[in-house]
Amino acid sequence: MKNKLSYDELMLKLKELEKITSDHRWLEEVYRSVVESTSDSIYMVDKECRYLFMNNQHLSRLGLPAEQIIGKRYSEFHSPEQDKVFAEAVNKVFSTGKSIQHEHRSERDKRYFLRTFSPVKDRGPNGETTCVVIISTDITEHKLAEEAIRESEQKYRTIIENIEDGYHELDFSGNIVFFNDALLKMLGYSRDEFARMNYRNLTDEETAHQLLQICDEVYRTGKPSRGIEIEVMKKDGTMRVVELSVSLILDAKGHEVGFRNLIRDVTERKESEETIRRLAYHDPLTGLPNRLLFTDRLNMAITRAKRNRQYLAVMMLDLDYFKDINDTLGHHMGDRLLQAVGSRLTELLRKGDTIARMGGDEFLILLPEINNVGVTTTIAQKIVESFQSFFVIDNRELHITTSIGIAIYPDVSDDGETLIKYADIAMYRAKGSGRNNYQLFTPEMTVKTLS
Repeated sequence: MKNKLSYDELMLKLKELEKITSDHRWLEEVYRSVVESTSDSIYMVDKECRYLFMNNQHLSRLGLPAEQIIGKRYSEFHSPEQDKVFAEAVNKVFSTGKSIQHEHRSERDKRYFLRTFSPVKDRGPNGETTCVVIISTDITEHKLAEEAIRESEQKYRTIIENIEDGYHELDFSGNIVFFNDALLKMLGYSRDEFARMNYRNLTDEETAHQLLQICDEVYRTGKPSRGIEIEVMKKDGTMRVVELSVSLILDAKGHEVGFRNLIRDVTERKESEETIRRLAYHDPLTGLPNRLLFTDRLNMAITRAKRNRQYLAVMMLDLDYFKDINDTLGHHMGDRLLQAVGSRLTELLRKGDTIARMGGDEFLILLPEINNVGVTTTIAQKIVESFQSFFVIDNRELHITTSIGIAIYPDVSDDGETLIKYADIAMYRAKGSGRNNYQLFTPEMTVKTLS
């Protein structure tokens, strides 16, 4: 038989029990303070979904005192649909002993909550679940923000899909991660084909490098780049001229995640501009430059010749007895002959020389960057001799000669219009000297012409 505790031992045990009890009360007060100070709803239910406990936050949401709720079932305060979802979650925690989460929207105030169902286990050896504690966090603002983003994104996608311009997005590896139907139509790809492509597949290596530099600049500065003209390749290999705009894509936290590109096909516009330009600066019959373009090139050549201390020559060329061909064979044959003359002159001269048609049967030739006057006379003689060979037009041999006048910069003038005028005077001197020859302009010709 055990000895009885002495008075002192008994008092010591009582003090230990008081301390333990006091510690438990203190811990209970701490837990209660935490539970009541949180903005989350916290409540406990048993296996039949009867309320065992709830904090003041949840009581305020239900709008009833605790004595009217504790001991009653969840179903008494919620719809059958919500009760079914809640009961299934509670049963799952009891059967698995593990926590689960799901989103819930309250029918009472339409707010959104993230509910966490966690088991409360006894202290026995088996640790069986005795009840379930639910922590319900209000995520309404987050959900509304998400919905606003989704709505905004949907509007954005709808706009992108309905614009006529091509649109695509790139990640930082250059992979195409989003695109609209307009871009597929523009380039001739199916959606499946385009989904696996990189921007390097759409153009040549040089242009791809140019695009890389543009994207790098946009990334470094954060500023969009607009109005960039490049060529892109269609699926069939044909090239299209497009106008490109590049800007950064930022995620919800403001971090850079890629690039968005807007593409407008300007091929027809560029072709129209080129047609207009050609009509403004070229002869419609021969395709050669007209006097306007010739004058522009002459003035630029004079500037270069002055800087480099070189000569240049202006030649005025006229076909001898061209009127006879028009009168006997018709203007159609005359036009064909003018085209053939333009082609022959182009073949004879250097790449940097300019041949222009003045109108009628007169042609202008610019010989820039000449080191000595002898080069000019050699070329003129070569042209005269080339006309000794007949032209074949519609299986007909046509024989014609030419008269050429030459004005040299800076010997006779440093003004473009004056050089053209002097070449014209020298050409008429060549005609007056029996045609089929060339003449260099000299100041004496002006005197004789004026007299």
